[in-house]
Amino acid sequence: MAASCSSPLAAGDRPPAGQTSDLQVAPANLAPAVDLVYFDGTTGSLADLRGKPVVLNFWASWCPACIAEMPDFEAVHQRFGDEVVFVGVDLQDVDRATAERFVADTGVTYPIADDPTGVVFAAFGGFSMPTTIFIDADGHIAGRQDGVIFEDQLVEKINDLFGMSS
Repeated sequence: MAASCSSPLAAGDRPPAGQTSDLQVAPANLAPAVDLVYFDGTTGSLADLRGKPVVLNFWASWCPACIAEMPDFEAVHQRFGDEVVFVGVDLQDVDRATAERFVADTGVTYPIADDPTGVVFAAFGGFSMPTTIFIDADGHIAGRQDGVIFEDQLVEKINDLFGMSS
């Protein structure tokens, strides 16, 4: 399943306000049971992350909007520290070296998993990039953002969905 980037932005650009969609998913929905293979070679499952809220961000090096939001995700990751787990999921990048370079260039320090066939993306009903899934500490989908989201919006969403205050 190939995804399309939701915005014709060049890397580093930000879209005009209002060009994102925001779909709330019922909290009763348990996140799919998916296995993750991280860039560092380790493996795990999404269930392993239960106990803390999770921000799962699907991105790709071929998606300018994805790359534009990555430094903001890193800033929010640093802001919340160990209170919220951030995981980036690289979707269908043909060249792993390019994806790894983008991670390094954007300064991302949270774990990055690889989804070369799109199976994890499909499990979450993904259809456009970037897509961010918010999972509560009990493993239920608390919210979803289809399209780019930047620092202030991301902080607000985490505070609202997970009852946090940053």
